[in-house]
Amino acid sequence: MEDAHSIYDFILSFENFCNGKKENNFNKEIFSVKFKILFLVYKYKQLSPSEIVDNLSMAKSNVALFCRQLMQDQLIISSQDQLDHRIIYYCLTKKGEKFVEKQLDFLNNSLKQKFTTAEMKEINNYFKKINKIFLKPGE
Repeated sequence: MEDAHSIYDFILSFENFCNGKKENNFNKEIFSVKFKILFLVYKYKQLSPSEIVDNLSMAKSNVALFCRQLMQDQLIISSQDQLDHRIIYYCLTKKGEKFVEKQLDFLNNSLKQKFTTAEMKEINNYFKKINKIFLKPGE
């Protein structure tokens, strides 16, 4: 129970930290499904709808709705696979890249204001280890 308590304590602390940043509705943007999709596409350069569904554990129809909206907002584009034209991938537009980078820069700068460089390095190392554990295959 103590482990779950600690993890949820962190979730609340981080969400409160982001909620304290009222600039450009940052708190609403960073936790939105749209931003999660944009971040994943940014991270992997291109993703198929199935890969987004797997990463976010969402229904394919919901992913399609969000991606359609992101295309209307000109933040992503879809492209066909070179070999199998039935497969599509989503990629960020320049506008989409700038949007993701703006949000990540804002988060990064906010963290730098709160923590020292040494603390940030330590936090980053811990999160790399935690992510590696959560991303173990077969779990």
